[in-house]
Amino acid sequence: MREMKLSGVQVMWTFATVEVVLFIWGMITPTINLNKQDAWIAMLTGGVVAMALTAIIVRLCMLHPRQTLVEFSQAILGKWLGRAIVLPYFAVWFGLNAAALRLFGDFIHLIMLDRTPVWLIMLLMTVLMTYITYSVGIMGIGRFCEIAGPIMVLTLIVGFSLNIVDIKWHYILPIITDFGVLPIMKHSIQTASFLGESLIFFSILPFLEHQRQAYSKSLIAVGMTAVLACLATTLVLLVFGPDVSARMRFPYFMLVRSINLLDFIQNMDIFVIFIWVFGLFARISLYLFITSYEAARWFRVKNWRSFIWFGAPTMFIMALLIPNEAILKSVNLYWQTIAFPICSIGIPLLLLLVSAFRKKKTVQT
Repeated sequence: MREMKLSGVQVMWTFATVEVVLFIWGMITPTINLNKQDAWIAMLTGGVVAMALTAIIVRLCMLHPRQTLVEFSQAILGKWLGRAIVLPYFAVWFGLNAAALRLFGDFIHLIMLDRTPVWLIMLLMTVLMTYITYSVGIMGIGRFCEIAGPIMVLTLIVGFSLNIVDIKWHYILPIITDFGVLPIMKHSIQTASFLGESLIFFSILPFLEHQRQAYSKSLIAVGMTAVLACLATTLVLLVFGPDVSARMRFPYFMLVRSINLLDFIQNMDIFVIFIWVFGLFARISLYLFITSYEAARWFRVKNWRSFIWFGAPTMFIMALLIPNEAILKSVNLYWQTIAFPICSIGIPLLLLLVSAFRKKKTVQT
């Protein structure tokens, strides 16, 4: 770890890059299905909840600087219990990455390469993520996100701007009246659950060069993701309306594809495909690094790169075993109802309370 460092800007863009792209592609339709024209409110309130959870995670990391989740969990709970309590995280990291890889393969197959087998598309991405993770590790991923992240955000903002002429304000009316505040707040937990992937910070903040930047950069990253997701959801609603949007698999892609200004500015969807590829590449590479590095710490092996040769094929095989979109929905349901409460709320709070108690006890003695 000591030779691998990330700047505060790289940490910020790493999280934003890997989350924004999947959030906009994977969460808009489910959120609209639940909240209709109030989906943008659920996105925003979910972002606030996610920032609160992020603050807890960062606080825990700051109590144990330069230590990853596997390391400080053992320091807090002891060798055996500390190692056992992180096992759910490995299931989450492998499962979410396999789902993301499958979603990428399906998207490219559907939009561009309909005659190319999905497994071949996923295999090519697996080879790429293995190469960057093995060759340059977290530093290379951070540098890639530092470049790709701003390009991605700029592309999104341009797409938002070009769709303004097509908006119809009545599509988001009435506000709150149809569902009420409590159902929207309840549904916003779904949004918070995906932004709850801020558990990524457990494994990347130890590499942050200046630890004092941890709070600011982490919260900015989560806040930026929430705002962009809210804007994308709002634009989709304003252009297509809640009923049509709820039936689309990739509504933001269709939003950009619909851009046509004076029969001159059109075919903007190619840029969206590029940022989708960049974002997914960064995401699956980051998760491969996290699983490999944390597995090395778990088994107490110095060479973390050796675990790449297990992690990459496993993720690829898991993605192959996902037969259809229904299973992807089951993965999302598993994350929201089981993994998120345990990995993003329960275990972090437990570790934080035990850590604070032990610190207080040490001070008293």
